[in-house]
Amino acid sequence: MNIAGSSPEERTGATITYVLTAIFSWLGALIGWLIWRGKGAYAKDQTTEALNFGITMLIIMVALSVLARIIPAIGFLVWIASLVQLVFGIIAALAANKGENYRFPFALRLVK
Repeated sequence: MNIAGSSPEERTGATITYVLTAIFSWLGALIGWLIWRGKGAYAKDQTTEALNFGITMLIIMVALSVLARIIPAIGFLVWIASLVQLVFGIIAALAANKGENYRFPFALRLVK
């Protein structure tokens, strides 16, 4: 679903934010959100979605890291979570580049 009237600058900002989120998690999402949230409705919506996903992945990574210290056999789940973050970030970036309104299937909506 496209947000009517999203400008190329908004789509570019959302795309870059998703790429930063895929690589740098919550920090990349926060940087993109701070830069592009005021550029328009589409940019605000998509950068907020990226930030929520980055925060969700941070929570998951911390929880998995703590559990991996207790049960070393599940340490591979941290690697799997990193791969999931990369893949979903790329999918979201491709959708944002087309102007589509992307929603992650499991992100906590903490930032409005």
